[in-house]
Amino acid sequence: MELDKVQKMIELMNEAGLSHLEIDDKEGHIVLERNITSSENVAPQQTISSEPTSEEKTITAPFVGTFYSSEQPDKAPLVKSGDKVIKGQSIAIIEAMKMMNEVKADKDGIVDKILVSNGDQVEYDQPLFMLK
Repeated sequence: MELDKVQKMIELMNEAGLSHLEIDDKEGHIVLERNITSSENVAPQQTISSEPTSEEKTITAPFVGTFYSSEQPDKAPLVKSGDKVIKGQSIAIIEAMKMMNEVKADKDGIVDKILVSNGDQVEYDQPLFMLK
């Protein structure tokens, strides 16, 4: 595999906040891993003190990226605790590979808890919101 392609993969990996990338194609097989030790690159782990009850619903991250609570830095959050949301409503933004992607509610409910902070790195399927 050409060095330019490997460098481009490393750049994409860094932009997306990935710690592991594996590619297998006609040119060969490559595995890229990085050890994240800097506290500024590691998102703080959130712990949920209780398991969701049948009345609580969780909305999770649809992909890896940076979580934003509003569409622009100077705008109010799309939702806050206590807000009613309906299925399909835009409730957050996740930036992945320099693209801003809407996170939409996949169910109706009232926002009980917001489990991540603005600017946090989120992983695929990581809980973002608890709804009642």
